[in-house]
Amino acid sequence: MELNPEIYFDYKELMDAETEHAECVPVKATHPLYILYTSGTTGAPKGIVRETGGTVVGLNFCMENVFNVHQGSVHFAGSDIGWVVGHSFIVYGPLIRGASSVFFEGKPITPDAGAVWRRVEEYKVTSLYMAPTAVRVVKKEDYDGDWIKKYNTKTINSFALVGERCDPDTIRWIHRHFPHVIINDTWWQTETGWPICCNLLNEPVYG
Repeated sequence: MELNPEIYFDYKELMDAETEHAECVPVKATHPLYILYTSGTTGAPKGIVRETGGTVVGLNFCMENVFNVHQGSVHFAGSDIGWVVGHSFIVYGPLIRGASSVFFEGKPITPDAGAVWRRVEEYKVTSLYMAPTAVRVVKKEDYDGDWIKKYNTKTINSFALVGERCDPDTIRWIHRHFPHVIINDTWWQTETGWPICCNLLNEPVYG
């Protein structure tokens, strides 16, 4: 099947093509950064407009004081960039903090229950951010943590949760297999842009 070259592009060709360096463009703090649509509880789509300045300030604070992400950290948010977790904690958050970000596509147990832990070892992940649902899928396949033991996960210092309240048994499972990490069950939504209910890692210093 022939693809229309005006619509479809070959990624490798784009990466190999010679391009001119693009300078950063200063924008106002109120400049729209992105729009994400959510139905929430109303069933009617609502376009959430996130402004640049507030997003930068909020994510910088959150990445440091909730996820323990600093310059040189490696952050792994097991999500996709199509919704607010991806926008906030795969793309903008790590970039703002000068950290690396791990992109992952697929189920956390494909091809096996060691999929996440392999990436942790390979990229020396320091902070992990997953939905309780994803953790429960891994827990179901590897309750005793046999797959976890196959990989070096000692680089993880922060294990945060997102999407819904994490059940106590899953929290205990994480703690049993990762006794050295800080576990932080966060709550937020697209409308807020970052956690509004969570534990701070330490008392932040202002000024």
